Parts: sequence; C-alpha cells; structure tokens
Amino acid sequence: MRKQLPGVCVAAGIMLLAACTNDSGQQQAVIAPQPTVCSGPVVEISGAEPRFEPLSPTVNQDYQRDGQRFSIVQDPSRFSQSGLAAIYDAEPGSNLTASGEPFDPMQLTAAHPTLPIPSYARITNLANGRMIVVRINDRGPYGNGRVISLSRAAADRLNTSNNTKVRIDPIIVAQDGSLSGPGMACTTVAKQTYALPPRPDLSGGTEGAFSPAAPVQPQGGEVMAINNATLSGGDAPGAPVNGGGFLGAPTTLAPGVLEGSEPTPPQPATSAPAEQPVSATVAPADGRFMVQVGAVSDSERARQYQQQLSQRFGVPGRVVQNGAVWRIQLGPFSGRSEAAALQQRLQDDAQLPSFITGAQ
Repeated sequence: MRKQLPGVCVAAGIMLLAACTNDSGQQQAVIAPQPTVCSGPVVEISGAEPRFEPLSPTVNQDYQRDGQRFSIVQDPSRFSQSGLAAIYDAEPGSNLTASGEPFDPMQLTAAHPTLPIPSYARITNLANGRMIVVRINDRGPYGNGRVISLSRAAADRLNTSNNTKVRIDPIIVAQDGSLSGPGMACTTVAKQTYALPPRPDLSGGTEGAFSPAAPVQPQGGEVMAINNATLSGGDAPGAPVNGGGFLGAPTTLAPGVLEGSEPTPPQPATSAPAEQPVSATVAPADGRFMVQVGAVSDSERARQYQQQLSQRFGVPGRVVQNGAVWRIQLGPFSGRSEAAALQQRLQDDAQLPSFITGAQ
C-alpha cells in the first residue's frame, strides 16, 4: 500500500516552493525553478531531438484516475520535479501511448502524469549526473511513489533502475524551433552535423534486398564523413561518472561521447600467441566489423533486443558475453563504411548510440 503523506506548501519570499500533495495525498516533489540563466560551463547533451509539435487536444485536460485528480502543467517554464523513476519495459507495439502512438521501448520517450503531451524534458540521473532529452508522449506512472516512467532505451542511457532518483526539467520548443525552459539551463542539445553515407548492400547479390539511398546533405555547415576517430574523451563538466552504465563505461566520458575506439592493428604472431580477451577491440584479419549498440546484464533481454534491432534495420546480429554483461552487436560488415552507415541509421531513426568494433 502506498504511504500517504500530508500535504505541505511553503512560501519563501515571492518564490513559491511547491512540495504539495494531490487530492489523494500522493507527494509531488515539485519546485518552481530559477530563470534559465547559466553562470557556469555549458554542457552538450543528446537524446530525442526537440521539435515544435502542437499539443494533443484529447490528453491535455485535467483528469481523475482512481479517485485522484491530476492538473495538467500550464506553464512548464516554472516546473521542475525530483523523484524516483520507473522503467516501462513492455513489448514493442503491445499498446498505444496517450498520444496515440504505438509504444516502442527503443525510443527515448517517457510517461508523466501532468506534463503536456507531446513535450520534451531533460532527465538527470541524480546518482551519476548523466543527462538526456526525452519526449513525453504518455500518461503515468500511477502509484508506487514514482514521478516518471522511462522507456527501456532512456533508462539504459541514464543507467537507472526502478529505485533511481531523477530530476525532470522541461524544454520548451517555440514555433521557430528555439529552445527555452528549465531544461536548457547550462545546456545545449547536440545536433546531427554529419552527412549520411549511402546504405550498404548486404543482399549478397540478391535483388531487392537493399536499395542504395542517396546521401542526405545537411542544411549549411561543413559536411564531415562519419568516423569514430572524431570522438574524443575529456573531463568536461557534466560528463557521466565511473560506473557500469549502458555501455559499461570504465572511465569518465565527455558529454555526447560513447565508449568505443578505433580498431587497433593486429599484433605480430608469436610461437604462443596470447588469447585476446572478449572486451578487446581489434581489427580482424578478414576486415569484418560489428556495430555495438549496448550491453545489458540479462542474456534473454539482450537476445530479444538484438532480434528487434535486426528486424527493424534489416541486418543480422549477435549477442556476445563479456563477463557479467551481454553485448548487443549488429553485423558483420565487410567494410568500415558499411558499419558507419548503420551507425548513422541507428542515430537518425532510433536515437541509439553505438560504436564500431572488430568481428571476433
């Protein structure tokens, strides 16, 4: 049974700090944030790309559920919330979200009881400092003291569990595409600036399996070829901290940088060559490459995730054990450019980070 807490409202000066309960007594740790003013370094974060979208007319009215009354947030610029996050891990397409879209656990989405639909928010894992942008497209969670429900993809990127405390800061998108609101304080949202290479032909000569697509040129700016060598580490503020996260990152990563490295040249053979550990990244002799999408601790969930990705993107894949985690990889590809093309599709179509590794 959910613990019922008395409602408390505190006024401090002219700023109202709202730590109030709804009609059922469920505590909402909501505060009125300070204006979007940054006095420190600006951190670049990735995630769902905020775009202007008209609000849904059917799910943005105050409502009641199980005897509780919920009031839709009318001014997201003065809303911020901290509390425990739930993880919504249903099967893809198993039901519809409040916005009318099929649920997809591989999308960076979330459900919230009162934020407008659709809208965007910066979610911060208060335990490790990781931040991403999610799209609010569903209602919930209800009960269990959770304030937001994250998709599996969002939870993995943040390295959260069902007992992780997060902070919710809305991002307001104007019709001209400009961003404001609490979620933009000391933050910029990463933009895709790379040209899309042609899709690889993985049909093995079979007609109709794949059709090469013309490269998509970005509007303005320098066009750069996709290359993992452009990723670099550093101790920039706001980087994820040490921990076994979504990619098992062993060291601090700069904002927007994923674990991974260029394949290193093969070592000369000796009379008794040492066996390469599974976690090593090497350049295979046959020139084959894999695209690694993530690593999870449950083998069955890893296989299901790999099969979903393979079906969605039309490429083979595999699951490789590395100690206590299972790596999810797509491929193999005969050339690095083909692997890079899949990387681009993963980022553009599903906002999924990845890196290239040698097939072993």
